[in-house]
Amino acid sequence: MSCPHVSGLATLLRKAYPNWSPAAIKSTLMITAYTVDNSGNGIKDLAAGEESTPFIHEAGHVDPNRALNPGLLYDIEADDYIAFLCSIGYDSSQIAIFLREPAGSDICDRELSSPGNLNYPSFSVVLGSDTNVVRYKRTVKNVGSSADAVYEVKVNAPLGIETL
Repeated sequence: MSCPHVSGLATLLRKAYPNWSPAAIKSTLMITAYTVDNSGNGIKDLAAGEESTPFIHEAGHVDPNRALNPGLLYDIEADDYIAFLCSIGYDSSQIAIFLREPAGSDICDRELSSPGNLNYPSFSVVLGSDTNVVRYKRTVKNVGSSADAVYEVKVNAPLGIETL
C-alpha cells in the first residue's frame, strides 16, 4: 500500500464513517485489499521474479470500493495497544513515552496473554522445535448492511501448517 493513496482512502472512509476508529479504518483497508494482479495471478516480487509473500506485498493493493462496505472489521482501542506493549515487556516508564504523560504502576494490570492476541487483522507465527500449537484470538465486528449476515472463514495457511 502506498502512503498517499492509503491516506486519501483513509480520509474518504473517515468521511463515510465518522465514528470509526483509526484502527477500524486501517483494518478495513487491509482486509479488503487484494493480492492478485490483473490476470488473476499472485503479485510478483520484482526483486526475486517469483510470487511475493505477505512479507513483501503486506496486505496487498487497496480496493476503495470494497473498503466502503467491508462487512466485518477488526477494531482496537488505546487500552488494547497498552496491553500489547505490556505483553512484550514494556514497563510503565516506557509506556509513558507513548502516552506523553506519566503512567501509573498499575498500567500493566491488563496485559494480553500473548502479544499475538492483539486484535490486529494479520499476524505471524514463529514455530520452534518445541512448539506444536499456537492459538491466537480475534474478534470481528459486523459493520455490514445485514445484521443477520453469515460469513465464512478462509485461511490460506502455508504448506505444512494446519488451521482449525
